[in-house]
Amino acid sequence: MDTIAAQGGMSYSNNFDVQFDFGKNTDLKSRFSALGVSLTSTSGEASSDDTTAAVSTESVLKVFCEEAQLPNVQAATGQYSGRRLGEGSVNYAHTKLYTDFQLGWMCDANMTPLKFLNAWYSFIFGEYDKDMTAILGAAGSTVAPSSATAFSQTGKSLDQIKSASGNVTNPDKQIRLAYPDEYQAKIIITKSERSTKAPNGRPSMMYTMMDCFPYAIDAVPLSYGASQITKVTANFYYSKYTVVHNDIRKMR
Repeated sequence: MDTIAAQGGMSYSNNFDVQFDFGKNTDLKSRFSALGVSLTSTSGEASSDDTTAAVSTESVLKVFCEEAQLPNVQAATGQYSGRRLGEGSVNYAHTKLYTDFQLGWMCDANMTPLKFLNAWYSFIFGEYDKDMTAILGAAGSTVAPSSATAFSQTGKSLDQIKSASGNVTNPDKQIRLAYPDEYQAKIIITKSERSTKAPNGRPSMMYTMMDCFPYAIDAVPLSYGASQITKVTANFYYSKYTVVHNDIRKMR
């Protein structure tokens, strides 16, 4: 017990922090905003009609993220023989290998995490009409190009939202890929522990994944029966990561 106390206690898997950094990717941020996914921080004050105050998507993604993975460490190896008399093959490392990692969220009633992932994915695979007008270019307006309805609505009832189908009437649409530096971002995962001042007041390690983007969004199951919180999970690729170590043994 003295050894555990000297090391700052035990580490618990439910203390971590996830942050997205999109840097200067203004076009991607504009896509988020056009589809009703705001990354701008708000004051959190209630509106004049006493409705719940709006918060930024960044805050929702941080608070509702229930599952994260610290990246694995792996090396590609080769073999050589005959180094010493009577010695067999010997492995040696020659390349760092970076695979992927997974993030999972509990969804709020507005389905903010899923909207965020869909907006990011739709930016990578941009859809255009035959006259090269962006199909989502008029998102949020009452009339979208080529008779397509608006892709971002506010306060619509079930019947109203069904009448605003997201189908594009023109079949001659094209998909144009964005450049990687336009849709990639940094994702920062910090492992923390509880302190006397805050639930995450002792950060021990911080991983910064570079050039991240979602390559797969898992299916979201819906079913009647016992009520359960809706969850969404996505897998991300990255090019490399850095680690910052912080000694918290004397922090309380």
